[in-house]
Amino acid sequence: MPVNFLPTLIFTLFLALPASGEVRLSKLFTEGAVLQRDRPVPVWGWAKSGKEVVVEFSGQSKSTKTNRHGEWMIKLDAMPANAEGSTLVVTEKGSDPVRIKDLLVGEVWLASGQSNMEWSISRARPEDQAIANSGPIDGMRIFNVPKKLSPHPLDHVEAKWRPANPDTVNDFSAVAYFFGRKLREELNVPIGVIASSWGGSRIEPWTAEVGFAAVDDLADLHRHRNSRLPGTKAYEEVAHRHLSATRAWVGKAHKALKQHKTPPAQPPAPPILPVGHNRELGLYQAMIHPLKPYALRGFIWYQGESNRSDGMHYRLKMEALIKGWRSVFENPKAPFLFTQLAPFDYGDKEPHLPKLWVAQSETLEIPHTGMAITNDIGNPKDIHPSNKSDVGHRLARLALADSYGRNDLTKSGPLFSKFQVKDSEIRITFNHTGEGLKTRDGKSPDHFEIAGANNKFHRAQALIEGNQVVIHSDKVPAPKRARFAWSQTASPNLVNSAKLPAAAFHTHWPHHPELGRNVAFRKPHTSSDPNKRNWNSGLTDGRWDGSAGQCFATGVAPLPKHVTIDLLDTKNIHAIRLGAPKYGSTKSIAVSVSADGKEFEEVGRHDFKAKTEDKTTLRFDARPARHVRITFLEQHPKQDNYPGEIGFIREVEVFEKK
Repeated sequence: MPVNFLPTLIFTLFLALPASGEVRLSKLFTEGAVLQRDRPVPVWGWAKSGKEVVVEFSGQSKSTKTNRHGEWMIKLDAMPANAEGSTLVVTEKGSDPVRIKDLLVGEVWLASGQSNMEWSISRARPEDQAIANSGPIDGMRIFNVPKKLSPHPLDHVEAKWRPANPDTVNDFSAVAYFFGRKLREELNVPIGVIASSWGGSRIEPWTAEVGFAAVDDLADLHRHRNSRLPGTKAYEEVAHRHLSATRAWVGKAHKALKQHKTPPAQPPAPPILPVGHNRELGLYQAMIHPLKPYALRGFIWYQGESNRSDGMHYRLKMEALIKGWRSVFENPKAPFLFTQLAPFDYGDKEPHLPKLWVAQSETLEIPHTGMAITNDIGNPKDIHPSNKSDVGHRLARLALADSYGRNDLTKSGPLFSKFQVKDSEIRITFNHTGEGLKTRDGKSPDHFEIAGANNKFHRAQALIEGNQVVIHSDKVPAPKRARFAWSQTASPNLVNSAKLPAAAFHTHWPHHPELGRNVAFRKPHTSSDPNKRNWNSGLTDGRWDGSAGQCFATGVAPLPKHVTIDLLDTKNIHAIRLGAPKYGSTKSIAVSVSADGKEFEEVGRHDFKAKTEDKTTLRFDARPARHVRITFLEQHPKQDNYPGEIGFIREVEVFEKK
């Protein structure tokens, strides 16, 4: 184990040891706690090994014995809401009971994310502060998890429940506060909100490893993490190989020194995942794991700024986060409600934010999720919009509609459904329109763009017809595609009858409306001639810009040579799209597919033009395949400073038959 892990581990083990003759509970069970109604409620803690522990609450009495580590857990039966404070009594046989007073039973939610979720009442806009400071919210309790990092899972959190009043909420998440306040007003049951956030954090360190393991498309990432995560079998294997190599090195080093020679270089220690709020590890372990498996209704999430360049990969990471948290909290259908990022001028040359917006929208494919759209209440000059009450209210609206059966609510802003091209117009249909679409300023809908086959977009004129918007442009007589709010500072005026804003969309990104879903996105690939200058990636990253690290390239070995994509599962594919950059000498390629990775069948060939950014789509009869191979057959004469033997491919997309 790395030396820097040791002090934290010793401290953690020390905390886990119960005091002599004294039963202890997780800090989640402190005076004023809110327990989740209508589902079993785990209660857990520590006592002497082998001792019987009895838990009594609201007429229930449960008992269990501690394991050899002194750990114990029982589950109270599901209970109805109760706004009258009750006492939890926990007794280790032969010792005085521990009494925890004023526990309520109601609805519990966990709020997490980066700075916009962490943003406190004290930093919100004045009108939000005035509401929060107007008086206490009877029956609402808050629990603020302190910032902490750990390379391994912790069991303890140093925090306590507090009533939601002007003296306690100033340092609490404004979004979480207004979310809980709205639920309290609408449901009239006790509300508990746990806040666990860290400004500037990425999504990866918040994610439980079981979540990465649950997403097939993240298999490579999961293997990468496992081989660098102390405590896993994969890391132990790497560590044992390192120890063997080190032992061998010691002998060689001794021999070299005796001969007055320079000893060989010591084998490098196996890499471990870096710990940090914006790295790979540490937040789940220290700020989420200690909370599990506290019974709760669901989660609210506001994060993405630090991952905005991930594109559609963020959709997969969101799936890992959601599946991981649902697993560790033993609640597979827990609602996961999240905020779509507000517009902000990041200074990006690439449309990172619009693509992240689409990735967030596509997360809605995961059951029991909801998205609060905020492009009307952002500030393009401030990454932290001060209007947090509307964000909390929109998340609460989603919860009220989906978790609490409020069928009278239009829960979301308009979301793109489908489009139809007719003559010189494109007709776009939206979901979640309520009683119809309108604009918040009474003007024609803005931020619509339209393009023809050349993919050059122009501003479009737009007209609302019920739940549809019809767009056209004199500059595009034969339109093929459309996009909406495709700018990091876009604040469009299109809303539904509930005055909720429409989300950004692109009719042809990331999926093709005719060809179907791209099943090659982020899939691994293997080159028969690896490039030695960091051009091995970029083949399936969803980016077509062709820059280093985002465009695939072979090495300089002679032709023919190939690169093979593993779809990780057999798919019924019928089309493959790929392109070459305007640099290099790539000319003739052949595309083949295989179900087993051994026998390949050619499905098409293409000749790319010299010095031209070229793209082609090969269509063929649908067939089952797991592997797709691009073979470089012939090159143009050397075109520029790149060696003529290098084969370049900007991107490969593989489409599954609908």
